[in-house]
Amino acid sequence: MTYSQLVSSSPGRRSGVTVWRQIAETLTSEIKDRVYAESGRLPGEVELSARFAVNRHTLRQAVAALQNEGLVRIEPGKGTFVQHELLDYALSRRTRFSENLLSQGLLPSKQLLTARELAAPERVARGLGLSPAEPVLMVQTLDEANDKPVGLETAYYPAARFSGLLDMLKAGQRTTDILKFFGVEDYVRVKSLVTTQMPNEETAHLLKQASSRPVMCVECVDEDMDGVPIKYGETIFCGDRVQLVIKPGSDL
Repeated sequence: MTYSQLVSSSPGRRSGVTVWRQIAETLTSEIKDRVYAESGRLPGEVELSARFAVNRHTLRQAVAALQNEGLVRIEPGKGTFVQHELLDYALSRRTRFSENLLSQGLLPSKQLLTARELAAPERVARGLGLSPAEPVLMVQTLDEANDKPVGLETAYYPAARFSGLLDMLKAGQRTTDILKFFGVEDYVRVKSLVTTQMPNEETAHLLKQASSRPVMCVECVDEDMDGVPIKYGETIFCGDRVQLVIKPGSDL
């Protein structure tokens, strides 16, 4: 969009609205439409100045307005990064993905990416109290809020206890209903270990975020009400879209 296009698309120059404010509004609309979701950042000053046919001073006024509104953060020497509204994700004994989102007026959904049986990796066997290399069912899903990715979850279930779980998942049944079918009426989280790391290219692509931005990793173990481990999970959350919430008194 050139300067003339910017002005012509705004009748009467929008009743005296300055050019930098019109640029800020255009960029705001694009940020909300997730135009920059893949890279996580705005184009550089040179590119934006040329696009809007304005000098850098005018452009910087527009970007400064976005920063004041909490839409972007400016990192000197690195660029201007989109600051998405953060989703609160509570970690507690009763951590539930759908409940976390629904309580914030967000629509939860999951895309099933992988579902197969394999020999339990050492960390998984240890978390589930299984013998080394004992069969487990591995399920990987892309977790979404309002159809936007927020996390990549990999869950492992003891194959001996949950034989048939994979077919039920592929048929579209909910995990909670499947667990009840196998006699797990309720379950609690007994461990949540939080770390950070840099995503690989595949993970960054699935989460639609820049590979240069860190992600949060939550390792967890869930048990049934008899204290028997039923799931070992690893979830990678978008660092720019999710903040983990641990309330005082929460028993993890």
